[in-house]
Amino acid sequence: MGQIRDLSQGNLDKIWDAIRRLQYATNQNAMAIGRGGLNVYGGGGIVIENGGLYVTGSATISGLLEASGTINMTGTFTATGTVRLSGQTDVWGPLIVTGDTDLDGTTSVTGNFTVTGPTALNGVTTIAGNVTSTGDFIINGPTDLNGPTDITGDTTVTGDFTVTGPMKTTGTLSVEGVTTLKNDLNVTTGKVKAGGVTIDPGFLSGSVRFANGTYLAASPNGAQLTSAFGGAVTIGNNQADLTGGGNSFIVNGVGFYINGSLPETTEPGNLYISPGGRLYKSTA
Repeated sequence: MGQIRDLSQGNLDKIWDAIRRLQYATNQNAMAIGRGGLNVYGGGGIVIENGGLYVTGSATISGLLEASGTINMTGTFTATGTVRLSGQTDVWGPLIVTGDTDLDGTTSVTGNFTVTGPTALNGVTTIAGNVTSTGDFIINGPTDLNGPTDITGDTTVTGDFTVTGPMKTTGTLSVEGVTTLKNDLNVTTGKVKAGGVTIDPGFLSGSVRFANGTYLAASPNGAQLTSAFGGAVTIGNNQADLTGGGNSFIVNGVGFYINGSLPETTEPGNLYISPGGRLYKSTA
């Protein structure tokens, strides 16, 4: 049986309902864009007020990217061009830089700072913590070290090395060139050796010892010059026996000698040697 339509009843209310749904509809909910993509042109833009932008794939930005808020990145950040950071930059994790890096402002590093390649510091650099260098560490300009400095490896200084404060070395100090000391050299313990000559503050009251065992030392009676193994002590020319020439006083195990020729005189003698071996000046 067919339906009889009552033409006396209008359908404007349904039309108005459809218009209202279109007016307040959010037809972009659960919207999918295919290969054609989304194109915003004519100075338009995309504004996200209360939601967020989630990109699970790649994002390519060929123009200017401005971010005025906090940027959190949990993955790898790779920049193949120039990266300029004009404000304060805090890096909490490892930072790996494989290219040239210019730091024009103040840079503070509170953790480990590891450099595996050449590093050039052309400005004033202040390091308040420990510095460990396992390779070559080359400094071509003036360097001020104001704190404790431990150097465990080989160090080469080709320019002036000026130390204004106390300098302490607990190991061996080797100097191959000429050394100039413009002030006192204080040796509190140990000895000073120059070839076969040794200055020994601990032997007697201080002594100068030679390679053959002869030494000059301080004694209660004054200076003491002692030869090694009972050998001769010579004062004057270097003649250690009575057969050589020259003029000298010789003291050995046999006695005391005047070596060489003496000037002659007709004056009476004025020296007297006692039986005990003492030498006196005669007043007669």
